Amino acid sequence: MSSKLTVCGVCEYRNITKPSVVWCSECDEGLCEECKEHHAASKGSREHSIVPISEYQQLPSNILEITQSCQKHNEKYVIFCKKHDCPCCRRCVVETHDDCKELNAIDDVIRNVKSSSAFLEMEHMLAELSENLQRIKIDRQNNIKSLQENKTKIESEIQQIRVLINNHLDNLQASLIRELYAAEETENKKISCLISSIQEKEREISEYQTNLVKIKQHASDLQTFLAMKHIQQDVIKNEQFLESMLKEKNTNNVIISFETENTFETLPTALNKMGTIILDTRSSDVTLTSRKNKEAQIMVPNTHVATIDDIKLTLKQTMKTIGRDITDLSLLPDGRMILTNYYGQINVMKTDGSLGFRLKTGFCTSQIHYIEDSQKLVVTSGSDKSITIIDMKTRKTEKSIKVGSWIFGIVHRDVKLFFNGCSSGLCVLNLDDDSVTHLVNTTLSKYSSIEIWSDQLYYINDDDSVTCCDLQGKLKWKSEIAAFLRGARGITVDNNGRVYVSGYLSYNVVVISPDGNKHRILLSEKDGLKQPQALFFDRKNNKLLIANQTNKAFLYDVSNY
Repeated sequence: MSSKLTVCGVCEYRNITKPSVVWCSECDEGLCEECKEHHAASKGSREHSIVPISEYQQLPSNILEITQSCQKHNEKYVIFCKKHDCPCCRRCVVETHDDCKELNAIDDVIRNVKSSSAFLEMEHMLAELSENLQRIKIDRQNNIKSLQENKTKIESEIQQIRVLINNHLDNLQASLIRELYAAEETENKKISCLISSIQEKEREISEYQTNLVKIKQHASDLQTFLAMKHIQQDVIKNEQFLESMLKEKNTNNVIISFETENTFETLPTALNKMGTIILDTRSSDVTLTSRKNKEAQIMVPNTHVATIDDIKLTLKQTMKTIGRDITDLSLLPDGRMILTNYYGQINVMKTDGSLGFRLKTGFCTSQIHYIEDSQKLVVTSGSDKSITIIDMKTRKTEKSIKVGSWIFGIVHRDVKLFFNGCSSGLCVLNLDDDSVTHLVNTTLSKYSSIEIWSDQLYYINDDDSVTCCDLQGKLKWKSEIAAFLRGARGITVDNNGRVYVSGYLSYNVVVISPDGNKHRILLSEKDGLKQPQALFFDRKNNKLLIANQTNKAFLYDVSNY
């Protein structure tokens, strides 16, 4: 495979050795600089997609070894048999699939595979497995800690009893302490062994996640399709591993307790034991997250990819907002709404629209972002050039960070805050050391928000166009929607990668397709929009929240036809 990658296939056929510089997945061969130009000009191959050979080689070796043609007949795959769940060449169909009813063109089956719900589901399943393994590991580590705490407490009790019953009991005490330590050590070893197994599974899941990122970036659609079949089997095995741990009660908490003997009244002749070390188990508090019941295997990828034309909005609630000049909003997991205005007020509204409580920042607020895992609220201030982090449990300011530029929209991923630095472009703040780096050097729209979904960032340019890039700042697409929307302010993304943008001056909301090629006016002034300033999509509950600059906010249920 390595020589096939590094040597131009066309030249090699002509008995000429030239290094390849690009790889064509459809031709399944490398091309040198000269052949690349002919390839791009030829009518039969000018539409083929090519990638630099250095990027293609970043794919995992097992992905590079996947053949895109039938090994038996040496012909390209053209059909996918749903009955046998396998790709077929023209001769395979005639020889072995003549009686099969569900035969589909391979091009139809693999179309949009990287943006399909099945690929996204695979990413989520791996993330879910990693999260569940982490939860069990932490729970087992906490059990070790509690065992050690119980051991310390009981040891103290035993020593106090020993003082009361004199030196005659020294030998009994030593025996009991040994029993205690032996019991704790035995259970410790069992739990540590289980944690080692979990860490091994975590490494496997991490490798799959890394491979999926590389596959998504560099593999052909067919390679992606076939690779997902391999990964699927290992994912199912890991799920079975988790289920077996729970069924076999390997995650039951072990508790050490102490029970004294009732013969202290007849000391010293009747006493032959100070007490008994008791090991008990109780059900663990750890729970596994599950996005849905695994009733059937993932069908790759014969599922409908939701489009912008499928969106159906149902108005569930219209709320009267508090304060003037609403700049941003968010929904908390319990359904409460956070609204912030330019005058430094953060209002947390109850689900019925009444005021729950209010925070005052002391500066002009621009945008907010709620971090659910840590229950922290990140607040930006445009003119103050700062980011403030508020602990929502205590309602106290945790820290404030100066970033040296005007700052508006902000989102969080891992230990990084991505923010709209206006004329400074798209910037990144590392929370480990508060350092700021520039990700994209461009001028972003003043007052506008930014958004993150999957491994992509979305931001609004100063000409009202919308740009999508990866987390390293590499451009994916740019959508020109200024003819349909003016004064873009709010931006959010749903579970299918559809992008919603609010038009502050055009009194509307436009939705853009995941590839940036299509758009649709979703809501307008007739729906009550008047200078819509902010919007937020609740991906857990499929709800869209929109707020005008003053007076009203609207909550919609979002579904697909």
